[in-house]
Amino acid sequence: MPLVFKQRGNFSVEFAVVGVALSLIFVFSADVIIKLAIKGKLDRLSYSLVNVLKERTQLYDEDYVLEKQEADSMFVIAKNSMARMQSSYKSENFGVVVEELTFREINQPNSPTRYNLGSYTCSLPKTIDQYKDLSVVTTWTRQATLYRITLCYKTSNLFGSLVDQKFTDVNSSSIIIGR
Repeated sequence: MPLVFKQRGNFSVEFAVVGVALSLIFVFSADVIIKLAIKGKLDRLSYSLVNVLKERTQLYDEDYVLEKQEADSMFVIAKNSMARMQSSYKSENFGVVVEELTFREINQPNSPTRYNLGSYTCSLPKTIDQYKDLSVVTTWTRQATLYRITLCYKTSNLFGSLVDQKFTDVNSSSIIIGR
């Protein structure tokens, strides 16, 4: 039978180990919740903006060429929307990429138009010309334009700072076929 006085430190040691593990789980959960909330906002906003970008051809005499002024307008809308949706919004952590891919002939894309806007630079794993297969041929035997808006926001690095990793970027990208 073990002696009771030799067992006195066990609870403290076990509590310390469990406490550290629970703390890591809580910090990880809080970090994931923050990033998921921002991701949801970026998803809704990028989808709305790419639809506005697509519909501009109906509003402005079927002008299919994306101009810098239009991209700037998309950025202003995105920036103001994020500031309204998120109380802790910082403009230096926000970036937007507006892209367009037009076609000179069927299956012959032009060089993509791309505008990087904002203080923060978004990293794109694929460029819009790698999505050219998503475009369709319209009833007027013209290949439809592709539009993509990517929003990115740099978040805090709660969990990453504990494990010496960088988990800060939250991105959302929406692509749509033009008219």
